[in-house]
Amino acid sequence: MFTPDMISTLYVSKEFGDDRASFGFSPEKKYRAEGPLKTLEQALFYITELRLNGHDQPITIVMMDEEYEISKPVVLTPEMHSITIKPYTKTVFSGGFTIKGFKKDVFNGTECFSAYVPEIKEKGIWFTDLYVDGARAQFTKYPKKGTLEPSEVETEEDWLHTPVSWFKTQKEDLETISKFRNFGDCFISYNHYWIDEHSPIKSYDLESGKIEFEYPSRFSLCPTQPHTALHYIIENVAESFENPNEWYLDRETSMVYYIPRNENQTPENIKVVAPLTDKLFILQGKNENKLSYVHFENLDFAYTKGDYKSEFVDPKTGELTYRASDAQSVAQAHGSIEMFHTKGCCIENCNLYCLGVHAVTVNEGCSGTKLCNNHIYDIGAGGIKIGGEGYLFDAEGNATLDDLNQNSGNFVKNNRIERCGRRYFAGCGILVKHSFENYIGHNEISDLYYTGISVGWVWGYKPSVTRDNLIEKNLIYNIGMGALSDMGGIYTLGKQPGTVIRGNVIHDVTTYDYGAWGIYLDEGSSYITVEKNLCYNIGKNGFNQHFGQMNTIRNNVFAKMGHCAARVSLWHINNRAIFEKNILVTDGKSSYSSMIDGDSIAPNQIIATSNLHYNVSGPVSAMGEKEKISLEEFQTAYGNDKYSIEADPMFVDYENNDFRLNPDSPAYKIGFRDIDFSDVGIQ
Repeated sequence: MFTPDMISTLYVSKEFGDDRASFGFSPEKKYRAEGPLKTLEQALFYITELRLNGHDQPITIVMMDEEYEISKPVVLTPEMHSITIKPYTKTVFSGGFTIKGFKKDVFNGTECFSAYVPEIKEKGIWFTDLYVDGARAQFTKYPKKGTLEPSEVETEEDWLHTPVSWFKTQKEDLETISKFRNFGDCFISYNHYWIDEHSPIKSYDLESGKIEFEYPSRFSLCPTQPHTALHYIIENVAESFENPNEWYLDRETSMVYYIPRNENQTPENIKVVAPLTDKLFILQGKNENKLSYVHFENLDFAYTKGDYKSEFVDPKTGELTYRASDAQSVAQAHGSIEMFHTKGCCIENCNLYCLGVHAVTVNEGCSGTKLCNNHIYDIGAGGIKIGGEGYLFDAEGNATLDDLNQNSGNFVKNNRIERCGRRYFAGCGILVKHSFENYIGHNEISDLYYTGISVGWVWGYKPSVTRDNLIEKNLIYNIGMGALSDMGGIYTLGKQPGTVIRGNVIHDVTTYDYGAWGIYLDEGSSYITVEKNLCYNIGKNGFNQHFGQMNTIRNNVFAKMGHCAARVSLWHINNRAIFEKNILVTDGKSSYSSMIDGDSIAPNQIIATSNLHYNVSGPVSAMGEKEKISLEEFQTAYGNDKYSIEADPMFVDYENNDFRLNPDSPAYKIGFRDIDFSDVGIQ
């Protein structure tokens, strides 16, 4: 006799399933009700009915289709607990529709493929992302190389939080821009500080050259400051359509044009997907009723929309408006998979690619989330974001969380995260905001334009809920890539007692203007242990502390820096960093730097002992940039860095970045202990 308690597996197939005549108990359509269901929603409905009637056994949903299209987010609620969703063989959850009927064509004088998309006119569909053969196609842009500069901006105020709503073009640029077709469909994009900003065009006057942003800038565009001045490009320009892998949507004719990226692509064999939804799954628990134990295994998630505008509440009026960027890290943006008030949910052995903004967000009220063994790549903004906007501020402005909104105990391991920030440069590989007791280890993060791992979301010394996070054995490289400023391989904010950064390898970090750092403890970062890390080929400093209290930096290797090995940048009476048993290798620079201008030496900001200093091109300078002092003077006149030595650390192969020590290295004399680099990154 069959009873509901016997249900352990449901099968779903859009291709040959049936929501009316099948119960989903069989992978094959046989007779009566033995075939698969047609939709995932129906399977979830069945599970909800079972739960409401007291049947709480684990249930697996097996997806039969190789591709399952989702036109709006699938929402899971607390009644849908204890579910595993996995493929029969392979399944891609796609947030888009396939454009067919491509043919050879010529557009803007360039040979290409084109297709008529009737949905553009018939349904008003408008998309600003296109994915071809599993990879992102590129916007056209003007100019092709470099950037444009304005002749005038709305205000030249240099206070950071000064929004700008319009600018005027140079006369010579106006001559070209005035001839652009569909100029209202273009976007203005620009980088400054540590963010990139993007806005549609609200209005324009092609006689005066005045262009008004749909979304004002988040920060100042003061033309006299190199890190804030407006250097912009115009995207989605028909007249710039000429390079492989570029695409253009002509809204007036409902035509999509694409230039193949290689000779193997033909109109007949390319798969072109336009996204319809910005999210694929929302795991929506409640603060008093968590959604628990939903597992995604061995699945692909792809093709979501990248349109995003940053919400901004005017502090004077309370009115909700929008800006062209978040203040940092695309931190307010959504994910293609979102979790709220969940417990023990898991994404494991999955591929997440061609996604519009963040891949995964684990928001307020979530705990025990496992994100393991996934490949996350070709992402519009960041890979993983943990700790959402569920925090509160008390009367003094301190971050607090009630028990039901706390985010904690998440486990992020063995993920390969690469090619992020493909639309929003400021996306991080992993961003942890208000969250505690997380493990972030053995991930490989590369090829993005901003910070690899960012932890903490309180600026300064105010109370923060972020603490006791372990960030270990991550491999982080090829980040920054000259696009943005003020970033690092690993970045922290606020007081974080119990947080440990250890055993990570960070290399090849570059910046646009300032601030390419290996490990970066920013505003208020305090009580953090930084140990057994290797940072090399870093544009600025291997370690940088803006300001913070009693951070311990020990048994690290900092080598091949563009500037000093370690830096404490802002003078403050409470600003302290404790350095012990580190290997500091420079090339004509000092080991330490303090004071932001480099003109003064503030040795009291660095408390050092038992370090090894080595300058590959001459005598060691212990501290200073313009004004320098020797290690001996640092020890005798300032009473600092006692028991430290000046010596060649005797790496196995410094030139080829093998930073293991030879057995007779003098580093052992200061108590340095070997660092095992063999298990860093993906295991």
